Amino acid sequence: MLDARLFKTASFRLSALYGGVFTLGFGALLIITYFTATTALREQIRTEVQRDLHALSVEAGADGLDTIIQDINERIQPVSGSTAYYFLADASGQKLAGNLTGIALRDGWQEAPLDASTIKNPETSVDEDHQLWGQGIHLANGAFLLAGQDAYRVLSAQEAIINSFAWSAGISFLLAALGGVVVSQGFLRRIDAINTTSHAIMDGNLKQRIPVRGTSDEIDRLSMNLNRLFDSNQSLLESLKQVSTSIAHDLRTPLSRLRQGLEEAHLQNNKSAHKAAIEAAIIESDQLLATFSALLRIAQIESGTRRAGFKQVSLTDIFEQVADTYRAVAEDQQKEMKLLVEQGITIVGDRDLLTQMLVNLLENALNHTPAKTTISLSLKQSDAGPIGIIADSGAGIPGDEHQKVFERFYRRDSSRSTPGSGLGLPLAAAIASMHAVTLELHDNEPGLKVVLGFK
Repeated sequence: MLDARLFKTASFRLSALYGGVFTLGFGALLIITYFTATTALREQIRTEVQRDLHALSVEAGADGLDTIIQDINERIQPVSGSTAYYFLADASGQKLAGNLTGIALRDGWQEAPLDASTIKNPETSVDEDHQLWGQGIHLANGAFLLAGQDAYRVLSAQEAIINSFAWSAGISFLLAALGGVVVSQGFLRRIDAINTTSHAIMDGNLKQRIPVRGTSDEIDRLSMNLNRLFDSNQSLLESLKQVSTSIAHDLRTPLSRLRQGLEEAHLQNNKSAHKAAIEAAIIESDQLLATFSALLRIAQIESGTRRAGFKQVSLTDIFEQVADTYRAVAEDQQKEMKLLVEQGITIVGDRDLLTQMLVNLLENALNHTPAKTTISLSLKQSDAGPIGIIADSGAGIPGDEHQKVFERFYRRDSSRSTPGSGLGLPLAAAIASMHAVTLELHDNEPGLKVVLGFK
């Protein structure tokens, strides 16, 4: 049983529209073909009749009526396939020869039905598709001569044209309707698959995806875009879950220390204990505020609201400024900083955010490497765009943790003794994503190499 929704689909309506257009096209073609074919056949019969009439009239003028009577009688002898008709009358209107009767004695072209009133032999089988097309003239001696032909071939051709086009138009419209039904059924199945998947995802099955046929049609492209949307939503939800868990886990310790310190100061009940507890609480509160500030900054960057303020900025200046700012810090930590940048390299972006990204990456190298480490910043132009590199000769990061360090609150075991919240690299990754910058970690052998691919 057909689904009633089939007839409401855009594909069925489009197929019906095409069927209607094809039918109109067949109608226009019918009219053109009908009149073209009819005109050609009519002109052919007219030419043959005029040629026959001219030959007989010349013969009558040269040899007299007796010769033409004999000639007409020979021509109207029963011959298979013959469609010629003649009528010859004397000056008084008396018929002398021919296979027609009851013909009007007037000059010019005549069209009359072929029936018992016009055919000499009534036993001849005729129907409404037979007509006499002929031409009459008065000869010099006053006699009247008419030569004509059966127009059956013209009338049958007209009927055949009409019938063939009627059948063709009907079949074309029927095929269009059937094609619309078939296409609509496939369209509905694919739309139902999209709806089923969407409902499953709304019900909590985040891993469900719309099947893709690989045909690269519009439904396939829509399905692939929706699947990418579902992937993004799943990633965001999992990230939200991970962030919520990480916040609960990482903030529980400082909040516990804060409460414990305040509780001990309350129990000791002396001025010096209260003062120390307040100072410790301020430090813990500053750390908590810094953590929440970093989270809010990442959220703001990921929303993309600052893209509207992008403008041309100098990457060369940013690298040089950051290197100058942190060179003294590196020296205090007994580390060497090297800078190698090409001049005149610019991109479109937010200067403050790009500076923040580079600062976070450089601070990561400074904070997690031992003394005597060499840290280098380089910037060069390549065919694909500017390439920035922050490399160090420290212990590096194992390859299986290269992606994990960009997760919020993720901290390696070796880094938990150092200050921080695990949000520096995630913030740098968010800024890089906002600027369409590729951020990759590689082994520097020894140490870590961060490669930034600018567009």
